[in-house]
Amino acid sequence: MKKGNRQAFNTIYDRYWDHLFQVVYKLLKDEAATKDVVQDVFLDFWNKSTELVVSNLGGYLYSTARFQALKQLRRTKFSDVHEPQFQEMFSVNNTKEQLELKDLEESIENSLNQLPEKYKEIFKLSRFDNLSNKEIAEKLNLSPRTVDWYLHTVLKHLKSTLTPLSLLLVKIITLQPTLGDGYL
Repeated sequence: MKKGNRQAFNTIYDRYWDHLFQVVYKLLKDEAATKDVVQDVFLDFWNKSTELVVSNLGGYLYSTARFQALKQLRRTKFSDVHEPQFQEMFSVNNTKEQLELKDLEESIENSLNQLPEKYKEIFKLSRFDNLSNKEIAEKLNLSPRTVDWYLHTVLKHLKSTLTPLSLLLVKIITLQPTLGDGYL
């Protein structure tokens, strides 16, 4: 693959396509969208093959396919996505995935810990307690606009300190509709 060997790519494609299709289909429940995602995974893999250093090819392709499926789900309206799909997405099947999820959670927590207490408090009230900006403002005796500013600042900080996968995890885990899609 490093030398652009098309036969090596074809072998990998033939070996992993069916498995990746099954993994993505479980999440998307749409055959056409699933085919598109799997094709995108392989296209991206081919385009980056000369640069990639992969120690576990199956794990790399599986993780990439799940990430692409998450991106696809994010593009759809959240109201159209059923709860079981999110539960399946975050059901952890093996120790490696558990460790990766724990690392993601730790990186999010570390990023939040870099912020002053007031910022963390407002973020947690919004994202984990599901309070609206108005409710937070009333609870903390602030203006709703001030709460907006705090949340915008926290999300800006998270975007600058977290990986794209961690950001996606924050977005999906917290699924707070009051801010809209413009923040994360």
